[in-house]
Amino acid sequence: MVAASRSAAEAESDSVVAGRFHFISIQAPDEAKDQITRRLARSHAVKQALEKKRKLQQESKDNFHVTTSGDKPRRLVGKRTHTRTLVAPLFSLSAGALDPFQTLAVDSSRLQELLGNYKARQAPEPVFSVAEELAFQNFSSVFRTGLVDPALLNAVMLSFALAVTGGSINRECLGYQGQAISFIRERMSSLNEATSESTIGAILLLAGVEARLGMTSQVQLHMGAVQRLLEICQTEGVYLTGGIKRAIFWQDLNSSILAGSSRMFDHKTFAELQWTRDPFSPNFFRLPPGFQTRTHLLTKEFIEVLEDIHALQCIREVPRLTKGDVTMMAYINNHTASIQSRLVGFPNLSHVLECCHLAAYVCSVMLCCKVWCALVIPSHVSSQLLHKLQQAYDDPTWDDHPDLLLWILYIGGAFAPTGFVRSDYVILLRSNNASRFGDVYRSWPEQLEILKQFIWSDNAFMSQFKALWEEAFT
Repeated sequence: MVAASRSAAEAESDSVVAGRFHFISIQAPDEAKDQITRRLARSHAVKQALEKKRKLQQESKDNFHVTTSGDKPRRLVGKRTHTRTLVAPLFSLSAGALDPFQTLAVDSSRLQELLGNYKARQAPEPVFSVAEELAFQNFSSVFRTGLVDPALLNAVMLSFALAVTGGSINRECLGYQGQAISFIRERMSSLNEATSESTIGAILLLAGVEARLGMTSQVQLHMGAVQRLLEICQTEGVYLTGGIKRAIFWQDLNSSILAGSSRMFDHKTFAELQWTRDPFSPNFFRLPPGFQTRTHLLTKEFIEVLEDIHALQCIREVPRLTKGDVTMMAYINNHTASIQSRLVGFPNLSHVLECCHLAAYVCSVMLCCKVWCALVIPSHVSSQLLHKLQQAYDDPTWDDHPDLLLWILYIGGAFAPTGFVRSDYVILLRSNNASRFGDVYRSWPEQLEILKQFIWSDNAFMSQFKALWEEAFT
């Protein structure tokens, strides 16, 4: 009897969970069997209840909150909080993005930490977004999978890590970059693996990092690889999601802005990005009065773009028009893609017209798509605009159109980051106020009246413009 009996711990070690059934194999006297069986049954019931509770919490999306590298201890708190939650990032990165069993190709705890960083969460845009308001371009809609592809996962981690460093490559970034490139090379040896959203997405993320670092030749190399993969997909009849096509367009466009790479795609390349004016909102598409009096300075094509930007302005001013509406957000994204793609393609016939193009580009970003690349694109274009304004400072055209110059200076300066670029905009505002403006635009109400004659949005511009005025004139 003694030799035949086994301890409860030994019996429990032989227990097997198969689905929702719990099979228990023990060898013990009847009374011992009953005691062990009851204890294991209770243990199993508790485990099942806890598992069910966790699933319900995940489905209700209130079992996570944001943590950062400075939070100690680093753990998820299982209670509702009024702080900004991590639900959207977790959900958009698909179930299993955070793996407690460490089966991912990277450290899951580091992934969790990066997802809690504001800058890191914007890093993978425009390939995909972890912002709740951009659900039409979240991880699952672009890739149809979780973070199981090591090439894609390392490219995602590279984007996150670079954003956290503020654009400086460190050892962690180099590690992710090397792993991503190694896995991509491996994928490229197989047609089935290469012609997938995951491989294309990994290449796009690498190109995005290279664009931010100004590595033009590398961007061209990787975007050329994407173009070749698209050609193969078309030939082989491989289906790709609309999300990855949208990602290709935006990464190509943004890379051309940041690194000066040659564009390989435009707003007409993919059917998913096709856009036409809404015939039921004709009043949206009109030229603001500030431009109507100086159409002789503008080209016909640019006037059409300004009308389309005015429509974005009208959309932005409609309260709660797009909140939670995935279809509307995709439509606005296509609208913006058409505007920015055309602007980049316009010839620069004069310094004044080039300044107008750049100012219009910043407007199109900040009106309705500032979640996309708001940390990079506006500040970069603002720097370009400053350079052009400094070159064209003595252009006599500004003497005849000081109000246009005032609007351009505000567009550039208001969205420039704190530092030398913003300080130089303040200097230009002050110097032009003393010369061209004749001190007539000194008060904020006077300047605001002028600014509203051009592209203007209270929601998108007011606080930034007022802050710049205070910096320059008070």
